[in-house]
Order: sequence, then structure tokens, then C-alpha cells
Amino acid sequence: MNKFKVSTVLKCENLLGESCFWDPRYDCLVWTDIQGKKAWKLDDSNQSLEFNLPDRAGFILPRKKEGFIIGFPNFIAISDQSFSSFEKICDVESTINETRINDAKVDPYGGIVFGTYNEDPDKINKKPIANLYRLAPDLSLTNLLSNITVSNGIAFSQNENIMYFADTPTGRIQKFKYTQDFNKFNELDSNIIFKDVGEPDGATVDINNNYWSARVRGKCIISIDTKREKILEKINLPTNTPTCVTFGGNNLSSLYVTSLRADPTNDNEGGNLHRIETDTRGFEQLLADI
Repeated sequence: MNKFKVSTVLKCENLLGESCFWDPRYDCLVWTDIQGKKAWKLDDSNQSLEFNLPDRAGFILPRKKEGFIIGFPNFIAISDQSFSSFEKICDVESTINETRINDAKVDPYGGIVFGTYNEDPDKINKKPIANLYRLAPDLSLTNLLSNITVSNGIAFSQNENIMYFADTPTGRIQKFKYTQDFNKFNELDSNIIFKDVGEPDGATVDINNNYWSARVRGKCIISIDTKREKILEKINLPTNTPTCVTFGGNNLSSLYVTSLRADPTNDNEGGNLHRIETDTRGFEQLLADI
């Protein structure tokens, strides 16, 4: 039995809901349905809006200016607030047919950190050809990490200058120390890997520096004490395929969860938006200088 209240707040039936965040500029939740080629918004009174996109968006992130930064399969663009106009600002792996842009977060220095994903359907022989990048406010692109299959789990513990990352098939959540503007980016020793709770997908960090991980194919969210590398909470969900989490609402204590509609027959809550009422809070969403 769950310690926290879990509810389905929107039956949106996303094919692949992802990249959710609470936008402090417009006081609403924003996320993408990657395979559905849609952007979504949900306000605090549960009123939703959906927007058609010209292609699959692996991530949507907010700017200090109006509008959003969007990661389409092989390029990054800036859109207006209503997702009706798009300006390309950066090509990404445009010569690699198998990869597309996936998970991303705004970093504490106004840039964005994002990763790519090898979409080869042959899971057994899929090669780690994806990468992790930082796009700086001046639009310079830096490769932070290579030999990745599925980039996920990016989250920042801002007051510790630690970034978390997960290559989903490995099951391991990695820790990296970064300095001003990512002039240094070094992996720290860690052993954050848990069996029998699905695989790590999208994630966020709360004000106590605990890491909240969506466990795709694990039917749960887990909260991790990143110092002791232990699970603090395991929260069961009505869907087997949660994909991403973020804190939102008036006091940033509601944990919103997007999901994947993988098996509508046996998992009719897959693809819907869920909410967990927690006893902690998240950080206010960072805004990019891009």
C-alpha cells in the first residue's frame, strides 16, 4: 500500500509521454508526447491544452524569454509560446540515422544538457552510439559523454554541483561533478543500481537532494538517498510504464508522472498523466538563457 496518494489527473493516452516540467512563467505543467508529435500543457485547475508539432520532440524546455527550446530528432529549435513557429539553432547527429534526441534538462548556468538515443529496434545487438551533450547559452555544443545507448535520468542537485544521468539499459544511475559552465565534468564513484524495480527513465531531484526516478516497466517511482545510495520510498503506480517525473503545483510538492502507452489491453493507464502528493518539494524549474 502506498504511503502517498496517487491519482490519474489526465487521461491523455500519450503514445510516449516524456520531458515534463512545471513552468513558473505560465504556472502550468508542460510535456511532450514524442511518438504522438504533440506538446501538452496542464494548469493547476486540471485544464489541458494540446499542440501539434511538425516532428517528434524528445524534449521541451523553458527559456528566460518567451517560448520553448525543443529537441526534434536531429536538431534543436526555439518555438513560440503556442508551438506555432520554429527556428532551428543547432544540428545534432544529423549524419547518424539510428539516433534521435531524447532526455534533457536546463543546467544551473543557463545552458541545456541533453542526450541521444539509439532507436535500432534490434535490442539485443543495439550499439552504444548515442552521446550526452551540453548546449551553452552562446550555442556552442560540447560532447560530455559517449558510448551511450539510451540517454535518460538527467537531473541536477544544484547546491552540490552534481548531475545525475542514466543509460537506461545498464540500469545504473551515474553521478558527475561539474564546475562553472561545465569547464570540468567528471564522474564520481557510485553504485546506484536497483533490481526488480524496472529500469531508470526520467528523473528529478527534491530540496533534500534525493533523486526521484521513474522506473519504466517497473510500475513504480522510487526516491533514492544519493549519499547512502539506498531506496527511501517505492511508490506503486497504476501503469507499468512511467517515463518521467517533475515536481509541480502551487508549492511544488505534487510529483507529476508521464507514461508510455505500450500495452493498452493489459495496461489501460499507460500513456496517462499521474500525480503523487508527496511530503517534500522540488526546486523551481530553471530557465535557459538560450
